[in-house]
Amino acid sequence: MPPLRPVELVLLRSRRLPWVVTAAMLAVLAGTIMLASWQVRRNTRAQIAARDAELLYGVALMLQHEQAAELEWVFDPDDPLQHSFVLLKASQLGRVLAARLFDREGRFIEAFPPDVRPAHLPAAALRQLRSFTPTSRYHAAARLSELFESSNAAHGEPEQPVPILEVNVPLPSLRQGGLSGVAQFILEGRSIAAQYARLDWLIVGQAAAAFGVGGGILAAVVWWAFRRLRQTNELLAQRTRDLQAANQELAWAAKTSALGAITAHLIHGLKSPLSGLQSFVTSVSPPEPEHEAEAWRQAIASTRRMQALINQVVNVLHELQGPDRYELTLAELAAVVVQQVEPLAQARQVQLVPRLEGEATVSNRVANLLSLILVNLCQNGIEASPAGGQVTLHLANAGEQIRCEVVDQGPGFPEALRPHLFKPCVSTKEGGSGLGLAICKQLANHLGATLELEPSSATGCRFVLALPLARCKAPPPPSSTLTVSA
Repeated sequence: MPPLRPVELVLLRSRRLPWVVTAAMLAVLAGTIMLASWQVRRNTRAQIAARDAELLYGVALMLQHEQAAELEWVFDPDDPLQHSFVLLKASQLGRVLAARLFDREGRFIEAFPPDVRPAHLPAAALRQLRSFTPTSRYHAAARLSELFESSNAAHGEPEQPVPILEVNVPLPSLRQGGLSGVAQFILEGRSIAAQYARLDWLIVGQAAAAFGVGGGILAAVVWWAFRRLRQTNELLAQRTRDLQAANQELAWAAKTSALGAITAHLIHGLKSPLSGLQSFVTSVSPPEPEHEAEAWRQAIASTRRMQALINQVVNVLHELQGPDRYELTLAELAAVVVQQVEPLAQARQVQLVPRLEGEATVSNRVANLLSLILVNLCQNGIEASPAGGQVTLHLANAGEQIRCEVVDQGPGFPEALRPHLFKPCVSTKEGGSGLGLAICKQLANHLGATLELEPSSATGCRFVLALPLARCKAPPPPSSTLTVSA
C-alpha cells in the first residue's frame, strides 16, 4: 500500500470533507432525479396530447369511409373539398373550438366556423403527416384573437390567454393511397392543463420521495465510509507510532547495552580499589599539622562521595536491566534529587529550593538518568554557592518538552572556559577533575536531551536541561543481560 501524501492526510483529517462530499453527491443525485423527471414529464405529456390526436384520426377515417359509402356516385376522395363534410362532422365533437382544412401540400382551404383565421402547416408537421401519423401541440397560453377574427380583443375588450390543443389529422386518398388532405382541430385545453398539473405534482412528489430516500441512504453510506476511513487512518497512525516506538526501543537497547557494558566494566574495576582506599584513609590517623589534617579530611570526604556515586550508578544500572517499569511525576523526581543532595546542602549551609510548574510523568529509567544529571548539577551549585546562599531546582512542563533548571549563587563560570565547559579535566573547583559535567553532557545526549549553560554572571550560573516529552517514555530493557556486581 503506497504511503499517503500530505494533501491526502489533510483531506482525511478535515472535518468539512464529509460535508463537502455529501453535498456534492446529493447535488449529483438531485441533478440525476431532475433530469429523469423531466424526461418522464415530457414523454407523458406527449402521450396525453397524442391520445386526442389518435381519437380524432380514428373518427376522421370512420367519417371518410361512411361518406364514401353513402355518396359513392358523387364522392371524389381525392378532392380536398370533398373532405369538408368530414371536417364539419368532426368539428361538432365536444371540446373542438375550430377546424381548418389543408390540401396535400399544406395550403389552407377552408375553416369552420368561417371567422377562423387562415394558417399554414409547418414543414416538420407535414412530413410526419405524410407518413399518416397524426400530430398534436399544446399551447398553455394561447390568445383567441390569433385564432378568430371576431374575438373580444378585436372590439377592444381585454383578453385572457387560454390553453388549447392543436391536432393535425392526415386524410388519406382512398384510391391512390397517398395523402389527400389534412384536417386541423383546435381543442379546448383546460382538461389537458388539469392533467398536466396533476402529472407535475405527481412527478414532483415522486422525485422528492426518491431524493429523500436515496439521499438519506447515500448520506448514511458516505458518513459510514468516512468513519471507517478515519478509523483505518487512526489505526494506521497508531501502528506508525508503534513502529517508531519499536525503532526507538531498538536504538535505546543498543545505546543502553553499549553504555551498560562500558560502565559495568569501569565500575567493576574501580569499586574494589576505591573501597580499599576508603578503608585505608579512614583507618590511618590524620597528621598532626592542622593544614594536613584538613587535607586528610577532604580526602576521606572525597572517597566517601566517590563510593556513594559508584553505588548510585550501580543501582541505576541494576534498575535499567530489571523488568520493573513505572512512572514518576515531576514532584517525585524533585523529591529524589532533594533527598540525595539535602545532606550536602545542610553541611554547606546552603538552602536547596525545589520549584515545580505544570505536570508530567517520566519512566523510571529516564528518571534515574535525569536524577544522576540533576544531582551532579545541584552538588556543583551547592559547592559553588556561599554559606547562606540558595540553589534553585526548577522542573517545568514547557509544552513539548520538560525543562529542568539548576540556578546557584556562586561566582559564575569564567568566560574563557565556556568553550571547554563539558570537556574532562576542565574545572573551576580546587582539585576538581571536570568529569561530572562531561558525564552529565553524555547522559543528556544519551537521553536525546540538551544540556546548556545560559549566560552567567558574577551572581551565579543557570544550567538548563531540556528533554522532549516524546523521550520520557522509556522502552523495555535490552534483551542482553549485563552483570554488575553490587
